[in-house]
Amino acid sequence: MLNAQKILKFTLSLICVFFLSVLYTHAQYYPGYGRGYGGGYGGGLNRYGSEFDNVKPKGPLDPDELAKEETKWMVKKLKLTDEQEILISSLNEDYAYQRKDLYDRIKKEFGTERPTPQQISDAKDKMAALEEKQNKELEKILTPEQFKIYSDKKADAKKKNKQ
Repeated sequence: MLNAQKILKFTLSLICVFFLSVLYTHAQYYPGYGRGYGGGYGGGLNRYGSEFDNVKPKGPLDPDELAKEETKWMVKKLKLTDEQEILISSLNEDYAYQRKDLYDRIKKEFGTERPTPQQISDAKDKMAALEEKQNKELEKILTPEQFKIYSDKKADAKKKNKQ
């Protein structure tokens, strides 16, 4: 009887080791289960950079909020005059709505299908053209020094986004 109990314990321990190794291997290849970047039940960060699994990603800011944030940054960093602040606030709001409309149209063109590389390139060109148009109007309002600071900051932001 003693040998049967030892064999049973040995067999059960082998089965446990097998299942644990399967779970460990599964967790390595599928983040979000077990330990690792994805969080899941084993802790760690989820894909939104939070340790809480019920955190939802923030959606894009609405155009009004985006325009206010841009203007707020410009007032602080570029030291805008009152007149410049009024003009730029209006300009930022106008272009925030234009970007949203363009984004919605592009998204609608893509539909539910994955966009082709050509469609992605065209969408980027449209967004870049709108940004260039806004920059030309900003250049008329800002001093050359202010516009240089603004342009440098935008270039830095683009570099960070590419990384």
